[in-house]
Amino acid sequence: MGKDKVSPKIVLKSGLWYTISNFAFRAVAFITTPIFARILTKAEYGEFNNISSWITILLILASCDLYTSIIRAKLDYEDDLNRYAFSMLTLESIITVGMFIVFMIFRTSISNLMGIEEKYFYIIFIYILFVQGYYVFITNERAHYKYKAFSIITGIGIIASSALSVILVLTLNNKLDARVYGQYIPYVFIGAVLYGLIARKGKKICFEYYKYGLLLSLPLVPHLLSMTLLGSSDRIMITKLLGAEYTALYSIAHIVASIVAILIDSMNKAWAPWFLDSMKGNEQKSIAKVSTIYFGVFLALILGIILLAPEVVLTLGGKRYIEGVSVLPPLIIGCVFQFAYTMYVQVEFYEKKMRMVAIGTTIAAVLNIILNFIFIPIWGYCAAGYTTLAGYAVLFLLHYIVISRLGYRHIFNRKVIFGGLGLSLASIPLALLLYQASIVRYSVIVLYIAIMLFVIFRYRKLIHNFISSKKGDS
Repeated sequence: MGKDKVSPKIVLKSGLWYTISNFAFRAVAFITTPIFARILTKAEYGEFNNISSWITILLILASCDLYTSIIRAKLDYEDDLNRYAFSMLTLESIITVGMFIVFMIFRTSISNLMGIEEKYFYIIFIYILFVQGYYVFITNERAHYKYKAFSIITGIGIIASSALSVILVLTLNNKLDARVYGQYIPYVFIGAVLYGLIARKGKKICFEYYKYGLLLSLPLVPHLLSMTLLGSSDRIMITKLLGAEYTALYSIAHIVASIVAILIDSMNKAWAPWFLDSMKGNEQKSIAKVSTIYFGVFLALILGIILLAPEVVLTLGGKRYIEGVSVLPPLIIGCVFQFAYTMYVQVEFYEKKMRMVAIGTTIAAVLNIILNFIFIPIWGYCAAGYTTLAGYAVLFLLHYIVISRLGYRHIFNRKVIFGGLGLSLASIPLALLLYQASIVRYSVIVLYIAIMLFVIFRYRKLIHNFISSKKGDS
């Protein structure tokens, strides 16, 4: 498919598939959250979130984000992409083993710095080693628009980790151990199997690909670390400055924002391969048209999530976590800015200008950390939601400046993007008011549903033709 013109429909079709399947499978994880929130103490719940935040950071360092280069490498090595994927996987494994040795040498100091017991280092690095097989495999599938295989494997991982976590939490005395091992052990086994499949398809390592992958991906490491700090430093810093119990309150609210993150991830998984293929084919008119719909659909879905956020918090954590709802609007709107700049980042990825991506994200992350240090002690954990929003807003503006200098200022409809971002900012105070007036909020929800149904009815033929179309199916 990569050598032929790719229909814009594949973005919508694969995007719908990613989104629906992601929410369907991750619903299992959301269903289990109330169990963990009620059985684990707030301190244990906060400690687990601290561990998961550090794992995200360590995974970036160990993988150097080499697996994401598969999408870009498809444009240059389409006929040898399996060997490229295997080469990236082996390089990631070498880096992981090296990191583990360093951790073992300085384990006491690192344990104190991270606030994680040394015993968890073993499961952390075993997980990181084998989960890379999982990420390389599903990224290779995405590059070829095989979204069904991607969704099935993702679903197996989510269901297995959620089920084992519940079983262990209900049966073991040490609830934190149960939560950690239950979450990560299934991915070790799944990743090991996929690791073998990648090795069988790739067969040989090409050291030339090591250089290609590192040149493309290394500049992304500061970007991804900064992105992770934007998303995770708030919880780490709340733990250090206020305590694990406040991290638990913030984390429940953050789960609702993670619903939006899943939406962004699902849509971007469809968008990125299509966008790069379309850029290669010089189809900028098609990009402008599809991107407008792409951004508009996301904004419409965001409004619904904001309106229903209090009910989601009550369902996930119960009444003892409901005060965390006040931090939700800035967290969710921060995701809108995140969604917007991911569109711009793909332009830089296509042009291989990843250094600017890293610089921009580092600036935003440093700003976020400074603001956290200033405002969390003053305004409490709620301040972290607004500092995160500020970081994403700065990041968006920096990426807009970069693509403008690259000559792509008009590749997306600026009125739609900036208008949508302005509307989303205005919704923050409105949402906070609606959370205090349930009857009014429920009336707005009814109106929102009516408008969405009207739009679906109005464009029912177009939607039907799109869904029934087989062009671009994988």
